[in-house]
Amino acid sequence: MEQNNYGGKNYQIKAEKIGWVGDLYQNSSVTGQELLNRGIQLLKNQAYREAIDVLSDATKTDPSLSDAYYYLAIALLSGKKPKKTDGWTITSIEEKLNSAVYGDATSSKSYVLWAIVKYGYYAMNGFIENSPTSAQLFSQGESIQAEHAREILYYLNDPQNRYWMYLHNKFGITN
Repeated sequence: MEQNNYGGKNYQIKAEKIGWVGDLYQNSSVTGQELLNRGIQLLKNQAYREAIDVLSDATKTDPSLSDAYYYLAIALLSGKKPKKTDGWTITSIEEKLNSAVYGDATSSKSYVLWAIVKYGYYAMNGFIENSPTSAQLFSQGESIQAEHAREILYYLNDPQNRYWMYLHNKFGITN
């Protein structure tokens, strides 16, 4: 691996990260599903910036992968509570979740995540929610499966959020 020293700063670590993610792109036949799987791995390792890049590429490679938009929305939160996230990021997250539900209208997990994000950012900051409201979104996702609810609980810890608490009380977190 090549090391560069620009302006007295060593960028070896950054180069390793780029090479690690970049290996996936050297194969021209990489599929959207492979990118999605790689993005989920990065997300699990809390490598949010890299996960955002890979999941964005997954949505471009295969726009029909609704899960890629869902996981991209989680990566954009970068472990933060929606209440503490800036408006630009919330807008982007909402766009991704809108694409997820457009691609799979039965995706309860996308509706529930969107409800948590909307309630967390708008209601908890005293802003007015535009349609669809968090209540409308949550009602669309009430049939969420336990594994998906626990996944949301894993990536997002927001006990002051009423919809997050509903999931926590109903499904809890199990290992």
